[in-house]
Amino acid sequence: MARRTIIFRCLLTACAVLFGVHLLSRQRTHVPADSDQTPWEGLASPSRPLAASFLVGTNRSSNAQRASSVSVSRSYPDVTAVILNWSRLPNVVQIVSLLCGPWLEDVIAEIVVWNNNPKEIAYQTFAKTGCPSEKLKIYNSPHNTYFQARYVACEQATTRFCFLQDDDYLIMPEVIRTLHARVFGTPDHSIHLLPPHEVLSTQLRTTVTSDGVHTSSAWLGHGTILPRTGAADFLALLHHLNASEDEMKMADNYFTILNNRIPDVWFDQGIELGGGQPFTVGMEGDERNKIHVINASRYLATLLDAFRASDISHKSKLPFIEVDAVTPAGHEVSQAPCLGDSCLLQTNIPLLPSNLKAESHSAEDMIIQELRSIQSLGQDAVDHFLRFPPSQAVDGRPDTAFRSPFPARRGDFVSLDMLSRMGSASDSTIEITLLVTRETVDILRQVQFESSPDAVNWVVSTHELVCEETELTGLRGHRSAPRKLQECSVQSQETDHRFFRASLQVDIPSSPHWMIYEFWIRWLA
Repeated sequence: MARRTIIFRCLLTACAVLFGVHLLSRQRTHVPADSDQTPWEGLASPSRPLAASFLVGTNRSSNAQRASSVSVSRSYPDVTAVILNWSRLPNVVQIVSLLCGPWLEDVIAEIVVWNNNPKEIAYQTFAKTGCPSEKLKIYNSPHNTYFQARYVACEQATTRFCFLQDDDYLIMPEVIRTLHARVFGTPDHSIHLLPPHEVLSTQLRTTVTSDGVHTSSAWLGHGTILPRTGAADFLALLHHLNASEDEMKMADNYFTILNNRIPDVWFDQGIELGGGQPFTVGMEGDERNKIHVINASRYLATLLDAFRASDISHKSKLPFIEVDAVTPAGHEVSQAPCLGDSCLLQTNIPLLPSNLKAESHSAEDMIIQELRSIQSLGQDAVDHFLRFPPSQAVDGRPDTAFRSPFPARRGDFVSLDMLSRMGSASDSTIEITLLVTRETVDILRQVQFESSPDAVNWVVSTHELVCEETELTGLRGHRSAPRKLQECSVQSQETDHRFFRASLQVDIPSSPHWMIYEFWIRWLA
């Protein structure tokens, strides 16, 4: 199944009537499916470390090394990867090759290829991947079960977690490791990787009502990790609802909505593989998805009404649905996994205006709410959201950037979770490092740099901020020529911490915007 294509373009004129809205997805890395290269060729993946400094010919650039997180030792892998095949078998072979590689051997226990195509496939198709037959399971479905297949495959797994993805995307091993590490902190729900246009859709569809609805829709095909029990409980709920065959097949449109929990979504670092014939194509596919989203919302409202009306409701709790849902703490924090190493960027810098509220009268209003919000945002705001997502601050590329849509304000922070403590080294120091514009340097001079072993107890760095000009030039602005980028760093006296954060302590009169090209942690000998 192809990733869902949601394309909205706001047609805004003085007296415009909302009749069509399109989101333009940003340019993404693309690897041809028939390429002779390995899918990670040329990418900053496990064997290709990223630059620790962008300063040329200095002691810092020669003595620095990007910090790597220390993997948490576990006795056995506990994730089953499920890939749906429809019309992109060469892509599936590439994906299996990556998932079965040594960099994920302590994470991925088994790989299931569920073949929805009437043409059967066999293990021999995957022989060149080197994936052993005892690890790779192939199921040739007698008929096309669409998205329902991934939940059935996950339910039948023997591992604690499942990783789901479609056949037109490549998710790098370090990103899967980050998902795996973080799901242990929230083992009862799913984490979804989404490209910026899908993150925006999920955020604008977020629905909170006085009747107990706290939900939104989020796609699963870009990469999702979830507990196996979650898939089993979801299928049990669909059976309880006597869902039709069509509803079962379109299960992805029901999953997060019926969970009644605002989904945990991350800006992704996905790589499009393309090829084949996508399932969701054009307006017809989008309209089909919208019909099922609205239907899922109606199911949710009915279930919540019945639950509240029942005298024995608390003795016969329905599976999967969260009936006492609340808006989660940290809901306003955006997250994105790093490329090149396993870590997670987190920031509370606002990406949307504060007047876009999630409160609604009914879950069924989800689609209309999204369209109205996009009209309210306007095309420039939508384009900015898609062009400068937080994920571009941790993608290993100095030619992309995260830029805040609004001026920096007191309380803003950006942080990195390195997933485990860095480990102490007597002859080395840790530096919090950012590649930024001169405008952002003004922000960093008012920032408090700190680190923590647990994200609760923070230690403030006592060292000075050091900024040096690089030979790299920033992106051209609308009204200004590109200028040289600055590499700024602060030493942390704590070398055995896991979390590193930069927090703005004051409002700045000049109202600069955050613009971060890269954000990373490094060892300095």
